[in-house]
Amino acid sequence: MKPAQHVYSREFDKIFFPLQPELRAQIVARITEMGSRLDRFPHHRLTNRSECRLRVGDWRIIYEFDLQRNIIYLITLGHRGKIYK
Repeated sequence: MKPAQHVYSREFDKIFFPLQPELRAQIVARITEMGSRLDRFPHHRLTNRSECRLRVGDWRIIYEFDLQRNIIYLITLGHRGKIYK
């Protein structure tokens, strides 16, 4: 399977680009890792929601994915203490 295409929301970009370069690199690496094996990746669904979460240190990425189209929709991200509120 080819690596998944990433679709970034405006909200995701608004939070992502002001972050420190080291943290941005970690986030990109985890998204790339997930995209390279989207069909076998352990997706953690949020309770009572259709979205999933991806853990990157103390940060969480909220996303959805479409296996048939091989796309990851990156919805938002935030610090673990604030993202679920």
